[in-house]
Amino acid sequence: MAWSIYKDTTGDVAKWQECHTAWFVDHDVDTNYFPNKIKFLHDGDVDVYYGTDYVTCKVVGGQWASDTERKILDMVSKTYWGIYVEGFARRQGTIEVIMGS
Repeated sequence: MAWSIYKDTTGDVAKWQECHTAWFVDHDVDTNYFPNKIKFLHDGDVDVYYGTDYVTCKVVGGQWASDTERKILDMVSKTYWGIYVEGFARRQGTIEVIMGS
């Protein structure tokens, strides 16, 4: 699994190093300046959506909890074959997972 922030940007997926920092792009913010759209989640429970399905994940110390990957992949696998979490975004008040192949 590759997360949306990783330490090695060589383009070789096998070399990506996971980083579980709990951040998202906030599309609900009314600004064209992209850095202002990047937000970090506070500790606690977060509902993460994929379409109309969702799972409740936990943020601890600013990081996604260790079971987040499994929860998201189990939810997404019902309708999508991709295995890479590319990021998270807030749209219309909900946090959505962005998946890649």
